[in-house]
Order: sequence, then structure tokens, then C-alpha cells
Amino acid sequence: MAAGGGGEMGISKKILVVEDDATLSDLVAGLLNEAGYSPVTITDHALIGAALERWRPRLVILDGEVRDTGEGRSWDDAVAIRRAHPDIPVVMFSADGSDVAEARAGTSERSRAARFAGIVGKPFIVEEFLATVRSAMERRASDREARTEPGDEAIKVFPDIGQHIDADWPATDLFATVVHELRAPLTVIKGQTQLALRYVGQDPARERAAMDTALAQVDRMTRLISELLDQSRLTSNTLSLTVVAFDLADVVAATVTRHDYGETARITFDRPTEPVPVRADPRRIAGILDNLLDNAIKYSAQNRPIEVSLTLHGPEAHVRVTDHGVGVPAAERSMLFTPFHRTSRTSDIPGTGLGLHISQQLAKRHGGRLWLESSSHSGTVFALALPLRK
Repeated sequence: MAAGGGGEMGISKKILVVEDDATLSDLVAGLLNEAGYSPVTITDHALIGAALERWRPRLVILDGEVRDTGEGRSWDDAVAIRRAHPDIPVVMFSADGSDVAEARAGTSERSRAARFAGIVGKPFIVEEFLATVRSAMERRASDREARTEPGDEAIKVFPDIGQHIDADWPATDLFATVVHELRAPLTVIKGQTQLALRYVGQDPARERAAMDTALAQVDRMTRLISELLDQSRLTSNTLSLTVVAFDLADVVAATVTRHDYGETARITFDRPTEPVPVRADPRRIAGILDNLLDNAIKYSAQNRPIEVSLTLHGPEAHVRVTDHGVGVPAAERSMLFTPFHRTSRTSDIPGTGLGLHISQQLAKRHGGRLWLESSSHSGTVFALALPLRK
């Protein structure tokens, strides 16, 4: 019997991991693999039903994905799993301290309806996480025997409170989402550091890999905190701009050079022959362009071309960034510039969902605009307009 497998391991080792953060999902899958389990990971909660039907796991580890309103959806998903597959236990895997406390108390209506077989808070201790998984697997058989007759137990279905975010997104919802976004990399850092300590003096390669992953997550948290500060300053109207006159073509060219560092040139810049004079904060404008090029690179296949152009349109200068990537689904385009929004095609790629929102607000502060000009399965075009210097 493999370590961490428990009494159920002789029957099945398959565990479904539902985690919307791809890096954290990889960490959990690695831990489960080392413990002798066979993890199946998905990032989209909408695919839970199909995954259950296809893989028939013995356990579900359910992330507390945050909705657009800032509300976690662990409860509703757990109830839906119980309703469709009452024999499959569910472990709550959440960064929301209040959800974890409520689930552990088990006194609320929704905690009794969800009836989690185990609760793991983020960040977690590796040994405690594996012990919770093992316990949930072992309790499955006894829970099945103790279950009442089908008509004796009511399962409460909670309403879907998800809704679009508007410009007055409540501060409490923002706070809940921020906590969720910060705890995901923090959980990876803690888990990878624990793994590195296990390998000290025994396996230098795995020790180094674990530390490299942890350091990458530190960089991710640093970027997120920087974006959160910008978001806070924009919201409170305290963001300062250092406005000077400069040639926009020079800033675009410098930004392209920073991002086109491969052996073969990938980004082309159609630069006008004459200067394009604007008055703006060149550092902030470069930040907008950095975000557009970062996205074009992240969401395109490797070595696919990216085109950047700078043209004049009446009193405005227009910068267009064209990629040949995954595109934005038509139904999700209206939400593209809202805080923390990630499209269904990019949710498994690391990102915060703040970059486009902040970039659009910065463009507005300069008297300009940022918008999605076109998108399809063959690529996307974003456009930035800035007023020309008179």
C-alpha cells in the first residue's frame, strides 16, 4: 500500500482536484502523486460535472473559487456534487478563513448541506493536507453505511448569487478577492519551501526546483501587490502622473525591445517616419504597453508573430497590438476590463486579472482610451489612443 493511500487505495487512487490557480494545482498534484494517489486536475468549476462522470474519482478536493462578486462558491459546488454523486466525499480547500471556520463548526445550514469530509485552509502544512486526504478516503465507506434513507435527508440548494461587476464593486467584495489572490501564491511558497526542506542534503535538484518555484511565486506576489497599490490609488484618485512632452514612437520602440528578447525577432513595429508628439507620463504609458505585450506573449503560441503599429488619427495617436493567440469569447468581452476578470480561455495561465483594468484607467487619466478592437480564434487586437500634443 502506497504511503498516504489509506484503506481505500486498493480500490481506487483517483482524486479530482478543482483549483483555479494553475501553479497551486501543480503543487497539489505533485504532493498527491508522491503519496501514491492519481490526481486529475481541472481549473474551471463549470467542468466539475463532466470530470466526475468521466473519471469517477474517489475524492474531490474543491477550491473556494471566488465569484465576480467576491463570494466563494465552495458551498454550492459541494452541494451539487453531493446531489449528483452522494458517494464521493468532498474536501474544502479554501483561502477564506471565515469559510474554513464555518465548515469546521458545521452548525450553519449550508455547512450541514455541503457536509465536507475534510477542511484544508490555505496556506497549508503538507503533512496535515495529506492526513486530511487520507482520512476523507478512509471515512468514505463508513459514511456510506451510516447514511439515512434517501427521503430522510434534505439537501438545500443555494441560489446562484454570481453577477456581473459594475463600476461600484463593493469594497468588501474586492477585499475577499484580494485575499484569495494573495493566498494562492503564498500557499505555493509555503508548500514548496516545505518540500525543499525535505530534500536538503538528499536531492539537490529537487531542492533547487522547489526553491525556484517558491521564488517565482514571490515575484508573482510582488507584481500583484504593485498592481493592487495602483488600483487603490486610482480608486482614491491619489495616483500621481509626471507629465512631460515626448515622442510616443520612442517609448513604443523601447517597450518592444524589452519584450522581444528571443533569438528570432517575434515582434514587429510599424513605426511612422515622423515623430509622434504627446504629453503624458512616459513611465505609465510604457506600463500600459508592457501589459498589452505581456498578454500578447502569454496568450499566444510560442514564436507566433505579434504586430505593433503606431498611426495618427486626427487629434489622436493610436497604438495597436495584434496577436495570434486564443482570443476572447464574445460573451466575455464586456467583462474584459473589470478587476480580476480572467476569461475562460486564460484561467489556467498565471495572471491577476488587474492589468487591463488598471491600463484602461491610466489611459483615461491621460485623456485617452484603451479598448478591445477585435478578437477571434485567430487572434486579438487591442488599441490605445492618446491625444497628440498641441
